[in-house]
Amino acid sequence: HDANQIARIAALGELSASDKILEIGTGLGPLTEFLLAYGAKVLAIEKDRRLVDFLRDRFATFSNFDLLQDDALAYLKEKDRDWSDWKLISNLPYSVASPILVELALGSHPPERLVATL
Repeated sequence: HDANQIARIAALGELSASDKILEIGTGLGPLTEFLLAYGAKVLAIEKDRRLVDFLRDRFATFSNFDLLQDDALAYLKEKDRDWSDWKLISNLPYSVASPILVELALGSHPPERLVATL
């Protein structure tokens, strides 16, 4: 994973240690690692069970890390959550990127910032 790309994504997110970050499609966690080291609270949603187990082990020592094994689009549709004090900073899975962005942007309480790559 390109460290420069991760740094650019994070810069666009205008991060602070007090941020709450929603990350969808965490994968092996290179962006997650950067966000956690920055001090932000990260809620990661990952669908793949094998990756969830890996991520739980990898980030077990971070108290600012929460991980859900779920289909992110289904989760967003069934939970009318107030995301207004959250930021989406994510390398979204290509197959669901557009519907996820639409769901978040048009929701009743969208995130304060959306930064996504595909």
